[in-house]
Amino acid sequence: MDLEAILADVKEHEAEHIDLLRRGLKASFKDLAGFQSWIAEEMDRLGMQVEEFEVDPDELLEQPAQRKTLREDPSALRQAPNVVGKVAGKTPGQGVLLFGHADKPPETYEWAKAYPDLVEESGRLQGPGIADDVAGLTSMLSAVETFKRLNLEPAGDILVASTLGKQLGVFGTYGLVTRYGPVDAAIYAHPAESGNGLGDLKIASLGMIEFHVEVDGKSPETTESHQVIFSKTGVSAAEKGFYLAQGLYDWARTIAQNDEYRHAGLEEQTGQSFAMSVGSFVTGTEGPVYEIPTHCEFDGVVNFPPAVSLAQMEEALKSAFDELAEADEWLADSHARIQWGDVIGESCQTEEGSPLLKAARGTVTEVTGKTPRYDYGHSVSDIRYPILWWDAAAFGIGPVAGDMGTPTEYVEREEYLDTITVLTELMREVA
Repeated sequence: MDLEAILADVKEHEAEHIDLLRRGLKASFKDLAGFQSWIAEEMDRLGMQVEEFEVDPDELLEQPAQRKTLREDPSALRQAPNVVGKVAGKTPGQGVLLFGHADKPPETYEWAKAYPDLVEESGRLQGPGIADDVAGLTSMLSAVETFKRLNLEPAGDILVASTLGKQLGVFGTYGLVTRYGPVDAAIYAHPAESGNGLGDLKIASLGMIEFHVEVDGKSPETTESHQVIFSKTGVSAAEKGFYLAQGLYDWARTIAQNDEYRHAGLEEQTGQSFAMSVGSFVTGTEGPVYEIPTHCEFDGVVNFPPAVSLAQMEEALKSAFDELAEADEWLADSHARIQWGDVIGESCQTEEGSPLLKAARGTVTEVTGKTPRYDYGHSVSDIRYPILWWDAAAFGIGPVAGDMGTPTEYVEREEYLDTITVLTELMREVA
């Protein structure tokens, strides 16, 4: 058996593969539990050993993401079944994981009322949520069907998982790696947001820390409603907030020059390896603008490269904040606080010389005629779970996609079929 036979088989069964995508898209419009039930039925049809699991919120205390909401409003987090199918290999404990996520944005179900079926137009397969991530899940099922139809037998187990991934994977992919495996390799089937399709192999998951800062101020010592001229006797929370935010930006620019925080591939792709941004800054009240604000809060994120650990980054950021606060007489008296938000993730990367990436790059090149590039720019990607929990090589791949997060979301037909070919061949090579 060789790649040419797989290519021929995928071409011969092209209509069936597109029909599976169509049926999967329509199943995804019901609800999350219904879609997962459909996935389980398809896995059973393919002769896979099928299991389901759900993650209890108490389990999530062992990982850093979504901890703020877990403490304050756990009911805001969506839970549902996860589905795992297995093709048993000759050597348990080895093999490959194919995975994608079944959950979609809530608005997708509303859009589906206007777009209730797959739309094919100008080489595109269109439908709400098709790229994020229905096509990833159905391409895995089609690849398994191709693999079995060609009577291929894996040396190690093939695990195929449809998980919950929209909330940083905590109720899905995290539960997967703590219940199954380890296996040697993992492939995240998900069209790239870059628009480069199979031209990108996502091999890194950048670390991220979301932080929230609150600052207290003090009203001027006056009964005059026009407070600005009396501001010397008060403390503007806005002014102190600006001071802290600017100080953190200055710290970020300095630390970004540290060799330890630099990553050549990432800098080539994005122009930097480390970055900070304040995305929300709120101060004052809805009252008169001439009142001195007594409260300020702002939210930001820090991205950091694979060479830097989450614990190291949290310590560095907290130290920078503490130094800024201690340097200000008012803030030093416990009038400013920092805490971590929900979007928290460790950094990691698959080694570029790993057998999995060599096989993936070679296969994509043979199938498409173009050598894919390594993409380092994704943050808190679900590929981090197999890398961090199993020490497995992992990467993400998928067809060209566009209009992401809109009613007219699409994947390109030819690249979708090529994705099925690539996944089948990689199962043959690395499972």
